[in-house]
Amino acid sequence: MKRPNLTTSTITILSFILGAWLVFDGLLKLFTGCYTGEQTIGLGLWATIVSALGVRPVDMVFPLLFLGIIWIVNGAIALLGANTRYERTIAISIVTLFYALPGTLISIATIALSLRGRRLSRPH
Repeated sequence: MKRPNLTTSTITILSFILGAWLVFDGLLKLFTGCYTGEQTIGLGLWATIVSALGVRPVDMVFPLLFLGIIWIVNGAIALLGANTRYERTIAISIVTLFYALPGTLISIATIALSLRGRRLSRPH
């Protein structure tokens, strides 16, 4: 396995961070009944969006856990250098764009890095 470039390494690290956070937040909800910050700062835009779709934010614990696992797997796949790592990262980032501020920032960063990586990896 060749050494990953800086773009791939950054995507991998960000994927692991966001994935771990989503898993932690989902498990926290399962064990304590509250998401992180739910009692103090609120849930964020994602809760407003799912509520508008008729889904209660409390019912999103398993989808958030699953999304966290997908982010962790995405980090591993990016690290291994899969051909579709950039497209996969863009897709999962779009799904996560509205998950609280850290999720939004990481999603924007990984989309930008993936677009850059795709452009640089094309044969000239």
